[in-house]
Amino acid sequence: MILARGYTASPSSTTDNNNNNNNNSNNNNQALIPTWNDYFKIRSRRRLFEIASYAPSTIFPAAFTGSYFMQMQIDPTTTIIGMDPLMAAGIATVGAGFCGFLAGPVFGDVFFKLLNRKYVPEMDARDKAFYEHIKKNRADARLNSIRNPVPDYYGEKIQSVADYRSWLRKQREHYRKGVFGGSADDLDN
Repeated sequence: MILARGYTASPSSTTDNNNNNNNNSNNNNQALIPTWNDYFKIRSRRRLFEIASYAPSTIFPAAFTGSYFMQMQIDPTTTIIGMDPLMAAGIATVGAGFCGFLAGPVFGDVFFKLLNRKYVPEMDARDKAFYEHIKKNRADARLNSIRNPVPDYYGEKIQSVADYRSWLRKQREHYRKGVFGGSADDLDN
């Protein structure tokens, strides 16, 4: 299990000097995020950056679009795309705010990566390893039903190794319910 054992992102070492230098730099990267719990803490901090960027990325585009339309000369007898000019301006303002809202997490992630450049290579490697592990261990979505929904399919709620172990138990429970048609408690009877 990748989360219980030590994490190695480097390939097997050889006697070549270039590989030794690469291994030393990988060891330095590993020292930045030594445990999976540290990775989960940094991951949650990255998510906070993404959430905090929602407000400014929504408000600024809407405000700039609204101020543009407020200063525009409007002829009330003409139409814009078949609509009243004020309706078109309102829809464009709301649309700009919505597009900013959708782009907010991207801006937050970029801002996090700019402030934490030393963690970026290790975080990317750990993200890839973590999501590969999630894909390998999650329950089959074909067993999904109204009474048996898939628990946290992408592992978004995992904040620690203990949460990961709990997630694994929930995935196994979902599989048992889907295959056997009941809970694990029903299997004992």
